[in-house]
Amino acid sequence: MENLKEKLKNEIEKVTWPLLEEHNKREALLIVDLELDLVEVAAAVAEDDVENVKAWLSSEKLLRPTEQMVQSYEENPELGFKFIIIQPYVIAQEIKE
Repeated sequence: MENLKEKLKNEIEKVTWPLLEEHNKREALLIVDLELDLVEVAAAVAEDDVENVKAWLSSEKLLRPTEQMVQSYEENPELGFKFIIIQPYVIAQEIKE
């Protein structure tokens, strides 16, 4: 898993909302809460760690963007995100100010 995490760490890209919007429309975008580590979450998804992923989904620490979130992102198109692609998902997290 450590090799995977190193690989994923090197795959982190930065983007603004308009470039993530397409992934959201095809329901492939997952947003990671700022309390969680993007690489940890992406590694768990990649390794099919059902227990952790299910817990994050249940606690809404990992979720598809809500309508309210999308509206907020659309109103702030310059808002930055970092993301990792784990097919078929794009796992993104807001960049902390």
